[in-house]
Formats: sequence, structure tokens, C-alpha cells
Amino acid sequence: MVGHTEYDFDGESAIVTGSTKGIGRGIAAELAAADANIVVNSRTKADVESVASELDELGNGDVIGIAANMANPSEIESLIDTAIDTFERINLLVNNAAIWPREESLVNASLADWDLAMDVNVRAQYYASKLVAEHMIANDIKGNIINHSSQTADRRTGTRGLYGISKTSVNGLTWRMAGELAEHGIRMNAISTDVTNTHQLRREAKMKKEENPDRTAEDILRGWGEERPIGRLGQPEDLAHAVMYLASDKASYIVGTILRVSGGGNLE
Repeated sequence: MVGHTEYDFDGESAIVTGSTKGIGRGIAAELAAADANIVVNSRTKADVESVASELDELGNGDVIGIAANMANPSEIESLIDTAIDTFERINLLVNNAAIWPREESLVNASLADWDLAMDVNVRAQYYASKLVAEHMIANDIKGNIINHSSQTADRRTGTRGLYGISKTSVNGLTWRMAGELAEHGIRMNAISTDVTNTHQLRREAKMKKEENPDRTAEDILRGWGEERPIGRLGQPEDLAHAVMYLASDKASYIVGTILRVSGGGNLE
């Protein structure tokens, strides 16, 4: 591999939604280590406070935790307002929070399943982006907004119907809103993930183990990784590095792009 990259986010302030575990935590941790001020978010006050305390030790920036349910617009408003009150200027929003609907069949899913998937995975990304963009425009901040999409957004068949539809919508949001924000010097892009070693994926592996008692969950995870052209599972830091690149000055001409961080999984 050629080249070595280091990032400096000293003096920059970021909100990372859904950041007490998995990919979101990985993104928040890498930004904190690069000296950014960070808002850690999830629905649970104890979780955000605990994780914020841990990440605060990683760099020279300040890390705070703000609990907010991203399905609730008023709580999104409170999250953004509190972040702005604390850090005065928000330079980066990472819309990471999402849910995985349990119902895989679109025929069997209820309207409540649909509403929850769209509220958390799409509406929350739009509304948080709208509020942060208003703040950036009013204060002439040439900031960044990065959405979290998925390879399921590109696939036309398969399971995870509601999740896939929600992520296809995130791609559309990214393309449409990016053009409008670019006029103000604000860049919106998205990262698109495939199989990443998180709690959710490990949970899926344990469920698969019940169907395949001769295999361990670790065996199943390893197999999923080996199916990728690159030969391994994604790690939260892989997505974090993509976010940091898109938010950096080295990506200043990248607008409205869905960056596929998938080890080649997008080629299937």
C-alpha cells in the first residue's frame, strides 16, 4: 500500500448520530482522536454519557453526550440546538443512526413497521440535515454533512425490504440535497456500507448458527468476510476513515457522491 494519511480536525465540531456503538462509535472515536469536538448521540442518557467520557480521553477536543430519539422531530431539534449552544459552530453532521426492521417481508410488514423505518432512517437524516444546514448557512460555515447508506439501497431483490427502501431513499436525499447545499459551500455526501463487524452483524451470525449448528458464529462471520472480493469483513474504522476523508479539505471537490466502502461487495 502506498501513502500514509493523518487527519487534523482540531477546532472542528461534529455531531454523530447513533454513536454509542458499532459504526457510529467508530466514526466518533476516530474524529475525537483527530482532536475534533464531538456530540455523541443515542436514545439512552446513560449510554451517551458513558461513551462520551471514554472518547473524551482520545484527543484534545471536547466530547459530550446528548440523548435523543431520532424518530422524534422535537428531540432532533433539541439535539441540534444543544450541540450549537455547546460548541457555537457545527462543522460536520454524520447521519449515522438507523434501525433494522425485523420484518423481512414487505407483504407481512405493517404500516407501523414502514413508518418507523422511514422516520428513523430517512426523515431523521433529512430533518437533522435541514437544521444543521440552516445553522451553517446563517453563519457562513462551509461545512459537511455525511449520510449513512447501504449496499441494500442498490439491490432490487432480496431480504431487508423496508431497510433497503429506506436506504435507497437516503441515496436520493443525498443527491437532491447536495446540489442545493453546494451553492452555499456545504458539501453533502454519503458512505455506503456492506457487511461490517458490528453488534448487529454478530447477532445475525448467531441466528445463522442456530440454522447451522455445526458452525460457530465466528466461522460464519469469517465466511461472510471471505465472500467479499477483498477477503475480509469491514470494520467500523474503515467507515470512519471514509467519513474523515469526505469531511477533509482533500475532498473539497466531492459533492453528492455515494462512496461505497464495501471491500468490493458493491460489485456483486
